[in-house]
Amino acid sequence: MRNLRNLNILIIVVLLAGLFSCNSRDELFEREQYKKVFALLSEDGYNVFAEEHKLADAETETTGWVAASCGGSLATEEAISIKMVVDEKVLDRYNKGNYDVDEDKYAHFLSGDRYDIDNPTIIIPAGERTGRMKIRIRANGLSPDSVYLIPLRADTYTAYELNPVKNNVLYRVLLKNYYATQTMTSTATTYNFRGKRDGVNTMGNKQVFPVSGNKVRIMAGDISFESKVSTINDFSIVIEVDNDNKVSITSWKNIDVTQILAGDPDYDPQYPNIFRIDDDGYKTYKTFLLQYKYVQNGTTHVMQEELKLEFNKKTENY
Repeated sequence: MRNLRNLNILIIVVLLAGLFSCNSRDELFEREQYKKVFALLSEDGYNVFAEEHKLADAETETTGWVAASCGGSLATEEAISIKMVVDEKVLDRYNKGNYDVDEDKYAHFLSGDRYDIDNPTIIIPAGERTGRMKIRIRANGLSPDSVYLIPLRADTYTAYELNPVKNNVLYRVLLKNYYATQTMTSTATTYNFRGKRDGVNTMGNKQVFPVSGNKVRIMAGDISFESKVSTINDFSIVIEVDNDNKVSITSWKNIDVTQILAGDPDYDPQYPNIFRIDDDGYKTYKTFLLQYKYVQNGTTHVMQEELKLEFNKKTENY
């Protein structure tokens, strides 16, 4: 009988312990659900947040935003005011973490003459979950070969708790015009190309870089792109589109290039140096039809090419 009574007591103790444990877990879960923690919004492990900025003339400004969001199952009861500061250490961490000592690949600090932050404060109003801060960007003239970042950090705040992992953000400026757009993973847009080099058929893909509102840059002929400054400077050409969609072809830096015009013995009317939109009834394309001569290693080559990019008129944001 004594053993049975001891067993009953043991069972009661275990049940009570389990009950108290469940209650503790429920209370902890409830606290976590209602806990209000805010964070700066970003897209990767280095807290990069990127936005596209349209290129136009030197005076044009475009608008970007840095945002914060507050978690928890209930809305905030009081406003959160977050004071933001520029912090170069955030950019240093990004560069060293990604590229170590390979400084040629480092992202660039966007210089102060390229942007303005009128009020360096993010406010999440009471009862809301998000707030944002405006940045005015002057992107025209930035190099399409560089990554430009504004390193920002939350310095002080007035309420609740800040996520220590998301207390900073690297605001990235992506360049864009009608013909080419940068993304987080690429500084250029890839077109399909086909044509003739010295009368021999050639085809493949070609990277098109946004340079200004009406200019893009490509590699001449069928020369492969390399992200080396010497290769870019020696073999890149610029395509400028005027208001009538006629194209001018000039050198980016060092290459000797001459646009082929009507009357030239090498002129081919299939490549009239224009930009146009093609629609075959099923798909729509942005199309360049180009012809030019360029010098590579002392030899002059004749290039006629078609560059083509499929796009959707309804969804394109331009």
